[in-house]
Amino acid sequence: MDYRNETFDIVNENDEIIRESILKGELHTNNDITRIVTIYVLTKDNKVVIAQRVASKEVDPLKFEGPAHGRVNSGEDYDTAAHREVLEELGVKLKELIPIEKYYTSFNSNVGIRQHFKKLYIAKTTEEINYEKREIETLKYFDSFDHLFNFFDENSALFSEAIALDMEKLKRYQTKNA
Repeated sequence: MDYRNETFDIVNENDEIIRESILKGELHTNNDITRIVTIYVLTKDNKVVIAQRVASKEVDPLKFEGPAHGRVNSGEDYDTAAHREVLEELGVKLKELIPIEKYYTSFNSNVGIRQHFKKLYIAKTTEEINYEKREIETLKYFDSFDHLFNFFDENSALFSEAIALDMEKLKRYQTKNA
């Protein structure tokens, strides 16, 4: 797929589209707010997966994050984007997609402030993961979310800046649904 032709929407503080079909290079020039998805995937043997970004990534190179993560394209809804991102980045179709929470997030990155409405998911697949080498350096597997949370607590500097809030929300979800 030619990612250079993907377009995205800019939204306001209520997650309402205010500008459509913006190319990636035109984003984040006026404190733009975009839409993103982050999906934490459970494998067929119920392992939790995280991904280390490749060194060539503009934001947070070599940092860990959810294994499928990206912008919602123009004309997509969050769920459609989640399925697409998992297929693009992990090479699998989902058996189940569980929405956790949609929220506004703003963080400083190595290239400036990023503002997003993010929808966070947990997903399940029964297929063998075949990750996209242009996006992901490596995958790390955990026996449970608790093991992921412990790894994060002990190694938070290895994670992208935006992931701390994901961890809080996933912990809350796991506690409520245990």
